[in-house]
Amino acid sequence: MRMNATSTLSLWNAPRSSVQRMETEIARGTKELGTGRYADVGLQLGSGTGLALGLRQQSAELQALKDGNANASLRLSTSQAALQQIQAAADSTLQALVGVPSASRVGVVRDAATSQLAALTAVLNTTADGQSIFGGTNTATAPMTAYGTGSAAKAAVDAAFAIAGGTTMNAAQMKSFLADGGPLDTLFSGAGWQNWSKASDTTLDSRVSLSETVETSATANAPAVRRLAMAYVVASGLDLSRLPAEVQDVATDRVASLLGEASKGLVAIQANLGRSQARITDANTRLDVQKTLLSKQVLSMEGIDEAETKTRIDQLSTQVQISYSLTAQLRQLSLVAYL
Repeated sequence: MRMNATSTLSLWNAPRSSVQRMETEIARGTKELGTGRYADVGLQLGSGTGLALGLRQQSAELQALKDGNANASLRLSTSQAALQQIQAAADSTLQALVGVPSASRVGVVRDAATSQLAALTAVLNTTADGQSIFGGTNTATAPMTAYGTGSAAKAAVDAAFAIAGGTTMNAAQMKSFLADGGPLDTLFSGAGWQNWSKASDTTLDSRVSLSETVETSATANAPAVRRLAMAYVVASGLDLSRLPAEVQDVATDRVASLLGEASKGLVAIQANLGRSQARITDANTRLDVQKTLLSKQVLSMEGIDEAETKTRIDQLSTQVQISYSLTAQLRQLSLVAYL
């Protein structure tokens, strides 16, 4: 009868190879417990890997939309605060104008309008996250140019005022000069407004969900802004104090009308942006629901049974300890002990 011999070296190496395999499995199981998903998803899912990847890509797209919504929300909230400031200034100027006798209006409104015009320019040049919020689609450049000595806008106003008669104008001439479509009005629309603003007429639209796009900015070219700028220029830039009282009345009445129109228009812009803010909030709620559903689908495919994995790790650890114990005992074997 033939007998196979087994060397001590073979006995030592057998547990060693098993230990290496079990330690590899323990490391993999520990990683899976830490991440909650299979260490090798492709190996585990096989042909289902493509589906899991697609679900993850959809989830990433939803997260990108939420990130974009955060930027849009910042732009909208900053715009709302700026518009409220502009409107409050317009209303304050109007109240100051109508709250004094007509003979005192020119002096009262001139100083207020001068400071408010400078403030209007500064507020319209506000930025959020490095972008001009009133530039329309032209977000890289501050939209407004300051009105003052040396500016193209002031030069155009001064020239138009002089051509119309300047301080020699009567009430009828002043009314015609300030009328809609008149010499001054044309400087606050079309090509004339380009002396003031580098903004785009087109506002920004943002994709806030998979199927919804909303307007998420305002522009310095809005009619309400142009009316307000015109009101401040009439009040502060036409040297009204040198005109007869009846001509001053025509001018201050026009200023009051322009301020009222501007305030009404600013309210409309704020309401429109408010609707956009509400739609973004609703969109974010839907995106969160969709992301949760996708996460559950991905987890059902890639997720591990943590209890089962923990049990497997414990069992493997026990086997490793037993293997180490056996190896230690084998090392103590010696023929000398049996001689």
